[in-house]
Amino acid sequence: MLKAKLCALDHPTPETVNCEDPKQFRSTVLWLEDQKIRHYKIEDRAELRKIDSNEWDAAYAKYKVDLKVPAGLGSPIEELAWIMGYAVRLEYFDNVEKYRGVNAEMALEEAKPKAPSIKSTNPFDKLDFTSKEFEAGVRTLAKRLQIPYHPDTMTTLAAVAKVVQDNLSTEALKEPLLDNAPFPLEQTPGVGFQDADLEQAARILRLLQIQSVRHLQTTINETIVAVQNLTADPRTDTKLGKVGR
Repeated sequence: MLKAKLCALDHPTPETVNCEDPKQFRSTVLWLEDQKIRHYKIEDRAELRKIDSNEWDAAYAKYKVDLKVPAGLGSPIEELAWIMGYAVRLEYFDNVEKYRGVNAEMALEEAKPKAPSIKSTNPFDKLDFTSKEFEAGVRTLAKRLQIPYHPDTMTTLAAVAKVVQDNLSTEALKEPLLDNAPFPLEQTPGVGFQDADLEQAARILRLLQIQSVRHLQTTINETIVAVQNLTADPRTDTKLGKVGR
């Protein structure tokens, strides 16, 4: 309850205040007088500021009398709770219009922990993939890349992504440009079919298979490098040719 009142009074560190600790108890009383109650003039609070002195107890006893703290309270914590409640009342009367519309339900709702708000920096997260504008944009992009448009917009977009990856990605742009000359298929090793059409088809399939295997090998190599980076011994000293200590 004390922490709830400190929160209501905008105490800077309500969660870490230990009112059972004598020094923190004194500091809290002084903070309430300085920041919220202001029963004394600034110069008259000098004795309350001596929180490390034995004189503070006498100053606090006088403060309770001046503040009219009920004498029947059973402990210093109960006295502090009363003083906090008094400060809350003063805070309310100083800001009646601000708190007039606040009720218990609103306070409980405000006290509920809020889920963290994550703002995405990915512009694609804001796209409406079902909008007419998005469909028109994909259609225009497909036309520029000379890709036949499919009735399913997402299928067309997948084809666009494939063309961009194979021809316009950073890795693809590093490849030498083709001179548009036909691939010398007849110069590749033969398969052995007597039929010329079957022989040519087999050579094409073999080249496609080689391309597929190369792509797979590249993926495997990238995976191996990634795993090695994760499992590498941080104590490795390549200059000494040693691993570990």
